[in-house]
Amino acid sequence: MMEYKGYVAAVEFDDSVGRLHGRVVNSGAYPIATFEATDVDGIRREFQRSIDEYLASCREDGVEPKKPFSGNLNLRLGPDLHQRAALSATAHGVSLNSWIKQAVEEKASR
Repeated sequence: MMEYKGYVAAVEFDDSVGRLHGRVVNSGAYPIATFEATDVDGIRREFQRSIDEYLASCREDGVEPKKPFSGNLNLRLGPDLHQRAALSATAHGVSLNSWIKQAVEEKASR
């Protein structure tokens, strides 16, 4: 993974053509940029160029660029898990949002 200006790219190597292929993975369902190169320095350079071009194009068109992550997450738990989480949050004296955030932080830090 590579990061530039808050955007993250995943890179894969295609041995059949001897090229690295990258795509932005944190811009929604569809990547805002894909790029390729033959070496590590080149793929990093192409990633950064792709992001800079994307941001410049958004500015020129007066369009708000897709943010890497908004911080908002819709979550479907099912009624039983929702109830158990809410009761646990209450028992710990925190909001359900704070309780879920703490649980995700614990899991993500492992």
